[in-house]
Amino acid sequence: MAEGYKAAAKRALAEQPHVRDSVTKATLHFNANRERAYGEVDAEAWRGWAAAVKRHLLGRLDEYLTEAESRLSAAGAQVHWAENAADVQKILDDLVERHGVRRVVKGKSMLSEEVEVNHHLERKGVEVFETDLGEYIIQLAGEPPSHIVGPAIHKGLEEIRALFHEKLGTRPDASPEELAAAARKVLREAFLTADMGISGANFVVAETGTVVLVENEGNIRLSTSAPRVHVALVGIEKLLPRAADLEVFLQLLARAATGQKIGTFVSLIQGPRRADEPDGPEELHVIF
Repeated sequence: MAEGYKAAAKRALAEQPHVRDSVTKATLHFNANRERAYGEVDAEAWRGWAAAVKRHLLGRLDEYLTEAESRLSAAGAQVHWAENAADVQKILDDLVERHGVRRVVKGKSMLSEEVEVNHHLERKGVEVFETDLGEYIIQLAGEPPSHIVGPAIHKGLEEIRALFHEKLGTRPDASPEELAAAARKVLREAFLTADMGISGANFVVAETGTVVLVENEGNIRLSTSAPRVHVALVGIEKLLPRAADLEVFLQLLARAATGQKIGTFVSLIQGPRRADEPDGPEELHVIF
């Protein structure tokens, strides 16, 4: 019989007592930032605006999905539809085989966790690198993320030091800056040699066929622009009707996630690289 949530949580806290302190500290930090960021605006009015957009979208979801597919295709993207994890994995298998993919870099995507992209690709012999620092830490540890914003929120500094010393050969007492530099060295090489980049999407704009990605580390931009193939995994709930809707959703997203006014990097992807553009993928695939 599967262990219940409360029993599992109690056991985890008993085995790793530092987890309570790590999670509490991070949660209080996030909450303080959110409270400050929301205090600068009329948060209820913004939420009402966003809710009205979503209600409108849901009432005409089939129309907007059709429009998104049309606009994405017109911009040069290839659109795929998946009903379940098996469908996603089959689409990825076809792309991996077609392009001879041996190495993949990934931006943080909870949808990719749900459909077990990493495990599936690794079973096929593909090397996968999580490039968000928190995701990279738990990938090295062989663990799933514990939080959608802070995947390694449960890890203390000493635990990360020991992990990096074992996996990357850093000093046992390495500073946080040294740990970040060690990860950066590995991931920079992965970006430059990857055959495919996989990301999620914060939004897809039906009106323009634009894939919108928000981040703070810059790793997603490298994952989507350096490899020759970019695959975006998108839940249909990420759809927005118009580009103008981004005005409220981008600001609410950053405030809700990390307490920022806006994400450090906002990428608006409009199809694959064009002939006169210096970078970007040769192919963009969007899997809804």
